[in-house]
Amino acid sequence: MSSLRVLACVVGLFGCKRSAALDGDAGGDAGYVADSAFEDLDGDGIPDLEEGRFDMPPRDTDGDGVPDAKDLDSDDDGLTDAEEGTADWDMDGKPNYVDAFNDGPPPTLKLIAISTPFNTPIGIDFHAPTNSVVLSVNYGTGGTPQNFDRILPDGMHLPFSTYAGMTDEVKIATARPGNPGGWDSGTVFTGNGIDGEIVKISPDGSQILDPWVSLPGVNNGLMRGSLYVDRTGIFGGDLIVATTTGELWRVSPAGVPVAIMPPAGVHLEGLIVVPDVPVRYGPLAGKIIAGAEGQGLLWVIDPNGTATQLNLGVAVEDIDLVTPRENFFGVNFGTSRLLGATAENMQPLVGDILLTQETVTPGASGLFRLQWNGTALTAEPIPLDPASAPVAQWEHVTLAGAKVAEIQ
Repeated sequence: MSSLRVLACVVGLFGCKRSAALDGDAGGDAGYVADSAFEDLDGDGIPDLEEGRFDMPPRDTDGDGVPDAKDLDSDDDGLTDAEEGTADWDMDGKPNYVDAFNDGPPPTLKLIAISTPFNTPIGIDFHAPTNSVVLSVNYGTGGTPQNFDRILPDGMHLPFSTYAGMTDEVKIATARPGNPGGWDSGTVFTGNGIDGEIVKISPDGSQILDPWVSLPGVNNGLMRGSLYVDRTGIFGGDLIVATTTGELWRVSPAGVPVAIMPPAGVHLEGLIVVPDVPVRYGPLAGKIIAGAEGQGLLWVIDPNGTATQLNLGVAVEDIDLVTPRENFFGVNFGTSRLLGATAENMQPLVGDILLTQETVTPGASGLFRLQWNGTALTAEPIPLDPASAPVAQWEHVTLAGAKVAEIQ
């Protein structure tokens, strides 16, 4: 084939017959194909030419035998190429979709105080059916007139449920769409201040099961800060709860609790299931991580219940995974304010683990980026923009697709 025709094939002036190898076609559908520079075999929004389809051999960043042009996650970091795109969030010269690590410094975070005040807020999570957030309020007042508010896009709030009367700290977890456990999206889980008891509230707030589950045995502890609906499927999409005595349980949609590990004897607070993506999360991949604020340690628990502890220099109050295109919202108990940061501001942290510390040094954010750099785990402080709203005491944070007042 002449050099002119090769050039014409690459820029897509007309279809050309190529071999399977030249097309980067592991499936072997050799024949007449439209070799357009805009062709996109895997539909991820990145042209095949960009993904190295016409390299010899075709580029395969993660070495899994599937060329990048057909691989929905070219760097095997748990984020799809469509989510990451060709931007360079960490500014290391590598496009996101072939860069498994955020090598650059964390972004300077500008926290904005939602103008609407709240009465002693504590817990927060995303409520997908209404594209809003649910907040637990009225801590210290006996939970009256109600324990839960839903925050509207204009920042105003209305009762989410008639549930009231809890006097203890009320942390919450919600089920998200497509969860592997089959929960109804927007279902809310919480403790009720009674030993070993879990409450379940329907997505519209109308049906309250109190208690929904009572853990077997006695002296189980309270659900103060450690409820999480497994999004990975590693624990079957079950609700994971850790108690103030250090018990760790998984609870099925049928309400059947199964112990994951023996009581640890420490107050575990803040909890997620880390996606099973070793290239991104190293020794945390596929495990539960929970904070032990009083110890200043991070607990790492595998599916068999074996636990190890890491000292990362953070007294963990809450833990979240930074998800694409979602705003950050955090309950700042010390100021009775909901603080937020835009998805654009959070973008360089996407895929990383966010640690929250209750006690905040003046001028600091109290937020840390936990990441695996290929050889070690580090917890790096996220700097605070001088124009940020004051941070006094974090309780519970979330990433949400919701928009609230000043955070759009």
